[in-house]
Amino acid sequence: MLSIITLCVAFWAGPTAPTQTAPTDTTRQFRGFANLPFAWGTAVLRKGKVVRAYLPTATTRGLETMVPYYLQAPGPGKLPNPKLLTAANVQWMRVGGQYWEVLRNNRNDEGSLAQRRQAGTVDLFLVQASATLILTALEPNPVLSSPAGATLPEMSPSPASWYLRRAMGPPVLVAQATFATQVAAFLHDDPELARRVATSQLGYRYAELESIIQQYNRRAHR
Repeated sequence: MLSIITLCVAFWAGPTAPTQTAPTDTTRQFRGFANLPFAWGTAVLRKGKVVRAYLPTATTRGLETMVPYYLQAPGPGKLPNPKLLTAANVQWMRVGGQYWEVLRNNRNDEGSLAQRRQAGTVDLFLVQASATLILTALEPNPVLSSPAGATLPEMSPSPASWYLRRAMGPPVLVAQATFATQVAAFLHDDPELARRVATSQLGYRYAELESIIQQYNRRAHR
């Protein structure tokens, strides 16, 4: 379970995805809401709508339920208030050379915004958050009206949740308690690598999961 803090934020009414005007400079990067880094990127929503805007390049500080974004890079002075996307309505997001996707364990699951850390025959996704924001909205289509420069309290991040996925199959949550047997079975078509994982050899344990999947994908294309 994610640790939960209550952070009530007031909203004013506004369009969820307003008509967009291309910014004059899409190469800028800046610190925005909650001191998160923002860069130009693309978010595709579940109904197919495309939002091109400045999006956060890190989502590990409790913003997994809502994704703030800016249509224009801020000028000097006070930061403008960001607009918001509900993370559960995001299909995928690409920004700053990174890719996120909302992974769902079943149809009733709202899902989690996960960063893809390895891509190939097996994709590896990371979900990590320090807290969940509980948001108070005055209208169904809110625009953030709290101070945009406010920072969230410093908190220790919760343990990472890793997901494995083949092609477009369902995501599989990696259980740390049964890591060796689970991941060895998932990588069964590479017997040598699977054996190293199953016997918990040095360098083939839970902490090295990203390296293991990187090796698997590289070996799969030999």
